[in-house]
Amino acid sequence: MTKNIKSILGGGALAALLAFTTQLRADDIQVTDPLPAGTTTWSRTNTYHLNGLCHVLGGSTLRIESGTVIKGINLGAAAIQKGGLVICRNAKIYAEGTPDKPIIFTAEIDDVTNPEDLDLYQRGLWGGVILMGNAILNRVVDANGQIANPKFEVYEGLPDIQ
Repeated sequence: MTKNIKSILGGGALAALLAFTTQLRADDIQVTDPLPAGTTTWSRTNTYHLNGLCHVLGGSTLRIESGTVIKGINLGAAAIQKGGLVICRNAKIYAEGTPDKPIIFTAEIDDVTNPEDLDLYQRGLWGGVILMGNAILNRVVDANGQIANPKFEVYEGLPDIQ
């Protein structure tokens, strides 16, 4: 006669065992700028830590599985020092979470298992997700307030390095 694991451990112990084994499989992946060229897939079994602004360059693709956690590391006060994800012009991102397996973008200090660990009004903890598209800019100015040539605009908080 064979017994299944649930009858041996009981329901609560089985849930704890599954949670523990899930934690054992997860890796903390440090992401640096830029992401590798080509197609990159981020797995739900890992937690990704964005070290500064990390760019998905044009021609590359980032796929994020449902249930994946991505955390931006706060390296300082300047916007460029906040961990964030930048999807550059002509790059692609495929990220489709589900109600039971959402993709979570958050700050490094956020405990995603505790919905009350951060104050609702805390701001500036990470750099966000920035999508750079192919839209036509009607009015673009350089740092001196002159019409820029070539036409470009500076993302708020980042230095004008053109």
